[in-house]
Amino acid sequence: MSGVAAPQRAAGPDVEVRVLGAVEVLVAGTAVALGPSLRAVLAALALDAGRVVGADVLAERTWGQAGGRPAASTMHSSVSRLRRALAPAGDVLRTRAPGYQLALGPDALDAAVFEGLLDRAHAEQDPTSAHRAVTQALARWRGPAYADVGADFAREEAHRLEGRRLSALELRARLDLALGRHREVLADLADLVDRHPLHEDLRASLALALYRSSRQAEALAVLDDARRVLQRELGLDPGPQLRRLRDLVLRQDPSLEAPEPAPRPTPPPAAGPARSAATTAPAVPTTSLVGRDAEVEALRARLGSSRLLTLTGTGGVGKTRLAAAVARTAAADFPHGTWFVPLAMVTHAAGVLPAVARAVGLPQATDDDVLDDVATRLSGGRGLLVLDNCEHLLEAATDVAALAARCPDLSVLVTSRAPLRVSGEAEHRVEPLAAAPARELFVQRAQAVAPRFVLDERTGPAVQAVCRAVSGIPLALELAAARVRTLDVEDLLGRLDQALASGPRDLPERQRSVRATLDWSYHLLDPGAQGLFRRIGVFTGGWTLEQLEEVEGPDVLQHLHTLVEHSLVGVDPPAAGGGPARYSVLEPTVQHARRLLTGAERDAAARAHAEAFARLTERAAAGYRSAEQVRWLDRMDREHPNVLAALDWAVGAGRADLAGRLVWGSWLFWWLRGQLRTGRRYAEAVVSLAPPGPVGLALVRARTACAAMAFAQGDGEAARAHWAQALSEARASTDGSRAERLEASAHCEAGLGICALTDADLDTAATQHRRAIDLARDLPADSWGPWIVRLNLVWGATAAWRAGRLEDARRDLRAALRAARGVGDRLATYMGLYNTALVEGGVDPHGAAAALLEGLRLSEQMGDLANLSYFLEALVVLLVRVGGPAPDPATTELLAVLAAAAATARETVGFEVYRYYPRDAAAAAAAREALRAGLGEHRLQQATARGRQAPPAEVVALATGAAGTVLAAAPVTVDLTPGPAAEPTPAS
Repeated sequence: MSGVAAPQRAAGPDVEVRVLGAVEVLVAGTAVALGPSLRAVLAALALDAGRVVGADVLAERTWGQAGGRPAASTMHSSVSRLRRALAPAGDVLRTRAPGYQLALGPDALDAAVFEGLLDRAHAEQDPTSAHRAVTQALARWRGPAYADVGADFAREEAHRLEGRRLSALELRARLDLALGRHREVLADLADLVDRHPLHEDLRASLALALYRSSRQAEALAVLDDARRVLQRELGLDPGPQLRRLRDLVLRQDPSLEAPEPAPRPTPPPAAGPARSAATTAPAVPTTSLVGRDAEVEALRARLGSSRLLTLTGTGGVGKTRLAAAVARTAAADFPHGTWFVPLAMVTHAAGVLPAVARAVGLPQATDDDVLDDVATRLSGGRGLLVLDNCEHLLEAATDVAALAARCPDLSVLVTSRAPLRVSGEAEHRVEPLAAAPARELFVQRAQAVAPRFVLDERTGPAVQAVCRAVSGIPLALELAAARVRTLDVEDLLGRLDQALASGPRDLPERQRSVRATLDWSYHLLDPGAQGLFRRIGVFTGGWTLEQLEEVEGPDVLQHLHTLVEHSLVGVDPPAAGGGPARYSVLEPTVQHARRLLTGAERDAAARAHAEAFARLTERAAAGYRSAEQVRWLDRMDREHPNVLAALDWAVGAGRADLAGRLVWGSWLFWWLRGQLRTGRRYAEAVVSLAPPGPVGLALVRARTACAAMAFAQGDGEAARAHWAQALSEARASTDGSRAERLEASAHCEAGLGICALTDADLDTAATQHRRAIDLARDLPADSWGPWIVRLNLVWGATAAWRAGRLEDARRDLRAALRAARGVGDRLATYMGLYNTALVEGGVDPHGAAAALLEGLRLSEQMGDLANLSYFLEALVVLLVRVGGPAPDPATTELLAVLAAAAATARETVGFEVYRYYPRDAAAAAAAREALRAGLGEHRLQQATARGRQAPPAEVVALATGAAGTVLAAAPVTVDLTPGPAAEPTPAS
């Protein structure tokens, strides 16, 4: 449940809403007749009793899964009819912007009463009192929760409540055993085990009840059956509790005997002065705290200057463990005492100070004077009060602040998923574990259940993958590691959802699984923040506020702030180059958001997300053709996961036009970043959506992108076929403007030209590139036209040079470089520079080297490893030829480093990519042999290892130094022109 707000007594007779069975409402003890639709509206409002439920949330809950949402008038009519039906109860159903509020009294919702009684039972120390509370809680149930409401929200809430009901039944059984009622509880336990055969705690209770009833053989049969069922259904062995219980039953261990009747609790001693030794310090955990030593010491020091310190962070990140470690470490700093107050079971803010009172030895403090009594008790010396799990009790923040103000020597350490937001509060965000401590924690916990588990070359990558998949969250790591007893760590990767589903039984219920802890955080949010949390599930890899507003609308900032405060959304450190703040969600959290995002809400959010990122890729595509290339490439590195998520949805939804826009906006990014397999896979998926007959320009462009990816992968036949078909479709299309159709045709003519160039069909290549230039020359300046002209001038120059028309080649290269440099287009510039080096290398090696070095620097700036490999290889060939048998071993070693870096860059990309470049493979092989002869095998291997590890920026610096040394020592003219066998890499 979303939680009941502060009790509000409505005017008129008593009203009771019941959802633990068929949904009904009673006024003064008499049921009010409601039809199915009004029962659904009532249930949707009761889910957040006391809170305002937004009109859009109410509509989604009630009608979202059955034929679409109603018109506003229909929904208002339903609410009005429900208000009239409830009129005898007074002002119960209220209109409150932006929706409606069901204002109920403190005991008016049976589910809230049930949960309150169950929480009280868990908190009770006396088993008789606890049994009474849990029995009263279970008496509230009349049948399956929300039995006659079939909406998704009701099914989800019913599932949660049924889980708590099972927890209550389990607790009552344990209390029955503790009170010596083992014979009386046998039938109920047997029935529960039949209905929940995988529940190990119920099995343990049944076996213990049978044993205490002198039925040892049947107890063993229950435990043996547990093993068979668990192995058959889950592939798991029983947990340590059942295994230990079986051993104790076999030995007839005296510890299993029924306890003596519990003595009556003795009254607490009268209040006296606080003792110097704390009596409520946190228990010492049975497992070590990993990766937090420095943090513990830093927080201990911070407590010296910050008297109210709140540890915030997402659920399962380890706030409680960290606070407990700080409290133990800092105990000597607080001679007056340390008091640890767990608040998970406190259900209302008004219960916080009474819980503190009990912890400090004042169980009789009254509501009227509890603050005075607690302040008096805690004054008079340096003390530390730890308030654990406050996120659901933030309304008590003023009480905490008042207590701290009244006790000047008291320090307060709070754990909460959200800060208290009071004056004087300091906040420390507890982050997930970094890679190394996350791995250490996983290995420690795995070895605790499987002592033979080791981290080695086989298990290491899988462990690292598990740590990444759970984002370093300690709770998730511990839950996953516990499964290593029965699963190989590589198998665990594919079953993480199951592995994270249940945890240690000594933890509070909401901390036993990752999903439970996230559910707890979600239900603390207001409806608007809940809706935003669900819808951020469409993002992958983070987002900016601007992007969120594009998807959600302009009024999103407050809800985003709420999610950040509740540690569900993180604010990332700023990027090195600056830019807007970026927000992200840990992987388990975003997976939970996606589970909650369903139906029409999911489709609408995914569509808005895909359209937003289609617009972004279109802006990026223009940026790739400008002086802003590097900035846009770096930005799209960050946005690429979102682009792929948008493509997945658009393709899956059959939105060919939208998917085509995304592919067309991304193809050059894929080319420059070497992500050719990804690009081709998505481009082909979009092309497959094409209907029979004429297609729009979005699909023409998608096919063009598919051709480019195929070409870069070396699949010349597929590339040529796609470009030819796309050209035919562009000419036949009536979609878009004439300029857009000409632009599409120009891309295809250019593509067919580089296919011909790669096949050494130089006349055809020259013709195609001239056609592309003619089509693109008069296109608008903000279109692809000028870019097409620049690249086709380079490709035409390549064809002219290889045909022996050097002056034509020089003319076109000068024009291409002038145009490219004029707009800051690095791609067209370095393509022109590569060809310039080849054209001029035979007469001007210094000029050729300068061109290669400039192109090398530009390639590194762009992150274009494929192009970088060509430049490095050509530079090594040039310098080996110029230097001859180099007398300087250090320079020779540098050249070997560069040669290895070139090969590594090409291998990293996996394809030749720029296959239209003339590449003299024989000259490259001869250069490598010359380096081998100059260095010897051992030194060559050392240089190769260095080159394979060197980052691109270092490679550029080494190349600049090597070129300067070689050219200064041997300024001779050499022939860099490829020999007769030198051709572009042939199409495969």
